[in-house]
Amino acid sequence: MGFVTRDVGAGDAVAVAMATAAGPHGVYVRNALAGAEGAAFVAGRGGPPEALVWVGPRGNLVAIVESAADAALAGPLADEIARRALAWRIAMGPAALLACLRDRLARAPLAYRTQVYCVGDAATADRARRSGDVRRAQRADRERLMQATLLLNESDLNVDPARVDRRWLRDTIDERIADGTTLVIGQPGSVQCKLDLGSDGPGGLVIEGVFTFAEHRGRGLAAALVASVLAEARGSVCLHVGERNLPARRAYATAGMAETGRCTLLLTA
Repeated sequence: MGFVTRDVGAGDAVAVAMATAAGPHGVYVRNALAGAEGAAFVAGRGGPPEALVWVGPRGNLVAIVESAADAALAGPLADEIARRALAWRIAMGPAALLACLRDRLARAPLAYRTQVYCVGDAATADRARRSGDVRRAQRADRERLMQATLLLNESDLNVDPARVDRRWLRDTIDERIADGTTLVIGQPGSVQCKLDLGSDGPGGLVIEGVFTFAEHRGRGLAAALVASVLAEARGSVCLHVGERNLPARRAYATAGMAETGRCTLLLTA
């Protein structure tokens, strides 16, 4: 039978089941389906859906594909994403599909690599690593957080700081400060290490943007910050990290997270 797609909305039972079964790779999608955020469709070859594609309002695309259908659906899925003119900039999913998406780009991507998923919770947290110095970011931290974000994007995603809209960045950081989703270690105005609490919902909590300034590395600050989040978590916590970023992977393991699964990441230029 031919390639068949169907749009899905908030709470769609089939999509929710696929996102849940995908584990940490499906957390963004599971939470988005609960909150009616972004747009999603399922696809298959005439039988039960074998793939789920979701695109969020920030241009992040997550593709969940059953392993047996990965190679067979890669081309048709990439074609469907192009046909729908989905506004994505960073995509995460199985290798075969991401290779097809990469090959369709007009310019070389900024990043194309394997990501490792890490998962933990309050039971796995290394409570001895928790730090009493963890606090929510304040307005006085804004400039330091902007600097951290620019440095992280440059080192991790090859994004030239000169091309980042400072007003957008400042507004984003101010929003995170206002809603309390950026945690830091360091005195106000002198942040040493930070992380952001991202998507949160029935699928679990996603940690994003972990960064330690160079002059404070080697002191276990990232592990302490992540362990502190795990220790207070109400459910599962996950994050993803570049496969070759061994220092970060060691820090997350020290905090109490276990590596479970991989995906491919693609960032357009």
